[in-house]
Amino acid sequence: MKFSLLMSVYGREKPKYLKEAITSAMDQTLPPEELVLVGDGPLPLPLSETVQELCGRYPAIRFVPLAENVGLGRALSIGLKHCSYDLVARMDTDDICLPHRFELQMAYLADHPECSVLGSWIEEFDPAHPGEGRLKKMPETAEEIAAYGRFRNPINHMTAVFRRERVEAVGGYRHDPLLEDYDLWLRMLAAGEKFCNLPQVLVRMRVGKATYERRGGFKYFRRYLKLRQEERELGLLPGSSYIRAVLGTAAMTLIPGSLRKFVYQRGLRR
Repeated sequence: MKFSLLMSVYGREKPKYLKEAITSAMDQTLPPEELVLVGDGPLPLPLSETVQELCGRYPAIRFVPLAENVGLGRALSIGLKHCSYDLVARMDTDDICLPHRFELQMAYLADHPECSVLGSWIEEFDPAHPGEGRLKKMPETAEEIAAYGRFRNPINHMTAVFRRERVEAVGGYRHDPLLEDYDLWLRMLAAGEKFCNLPQVLVRMRVGKATYERRGGFKYFRRYLKLRQEERELGLLPGSSYIRAVLGTAAMTLIPGSLRKFVYQRGLRR
């Protein structure tokens, strides 16, 4: 099955991580037919040189430079228009795909045409603390994901493969910093689309102190609250479920970063 891989890179990312991410994606047992790499605004020289090097090494890369930094949601929306295939995979520019990721996901999607979005588990690892990786397991079936998704993001974004036509039918990616994927998944769930997760690790995700800090604070809580309100309007959070979701969101976003890290690592990971 032919598919596109969609990624976005911006100026603060590390050339070394970008090279490792793209190498892991292109040296797969089933590599993408094309990699649409959006340059979200001007890139510093070392990062720009790395992009040029990778384009030379992998002719399948289609680099889409943007004159200004527009944010991940808008960058992915633009990139999606450059994808040639209905099946589109996602990954971030600092994560690592396991070698058989796309082969397994494409085989599953070929056998399950009803599945609109397919993800998997991830292993979170901190480069500063090698050997201390933690699993982030996800619900597997469409029914489990629909229930889980009302309160928590049901798909690890960097593991997602989706059917482009069904994503575009609900409006595609929107500008919603740090919540771009959850916003999209909720609209698709409300439209009755089916989600699945493979019960195994297919991507390794880098984490660090900043990972947990940017998931909190009053500004982030306000954005998340707006998402919860939209979720209620979509009919996904009826009655007391809305109050439960808001309280859970407040509890996770307004606690200190160090405590948030502890909760994520000890309570939400294995």
